[in-house]
Amino acid sequence: MRALALAALLAALPAGASAAGRVLSTTGVLTAGDAVLKPGDALPDKEVRLSSGTATLAIDGGRFLLTGPARLTPRKTQFRLDLGGLLSVLAKKAGRRFSVRTPSAVAAVRGTDFFVSVGPTRVVDICICNGALEATAKGMKDLPMAAEHHLNYRFWTAKTETVNQPSPMIGHTDEELSVLHGLLADGKK
Repeated sequence: MRALALAALLAALPAGASAAGRVLSTTGVLTAGDAVLKPGDALPDKEVRLSSGTATLAIDGGRFLLTGPARLTPRKTQFRLDLGGLLSVLAKKAGRRFSVRTPSAVAAVRGTDFFVSVGPTRVVDICICNGALEATAKGMKDLPMAAEHHLNYRFWTAKTETVNQPSPMIGHTDEELSVLHGLLADGKK
């Protein structure tokens, strides 16, 4: 249902992005400080908050579905997610790096579909939906992740190290991934 509403809202929006990106749509209130961000607005390079609902965001070569409540600091090649869910579809570009930093782990990718979720207790879920990424965290060996269809790990901090374990897929759907892929393809025209 969310994915269908998302597709309807986005059908007529033009492509293009600022340095950090731009807002494509929101079903909740997306703010940066006291400013409310609307579709077409540039993403500032400071923390944005989504009280509830979803926000669809774009960067050059990528589309994202942010699920609230959320706190996200966008940058051109790296987002910092402190709360909420972020479903990501990135085009494969030679030499391009992109990462999502969380309180417990960092997911570094090159052209892939993945989901990162940070809960209120700072437990982090990282799902490689299709492709490959490398998860890194304090006190833990780098964890290469590759999958053709959803491989999820949960991360949390225990004393001086980060612990991880396989976990079930949560917080996103294949339908939402399809919508983001469609938006990415439309943006290339």
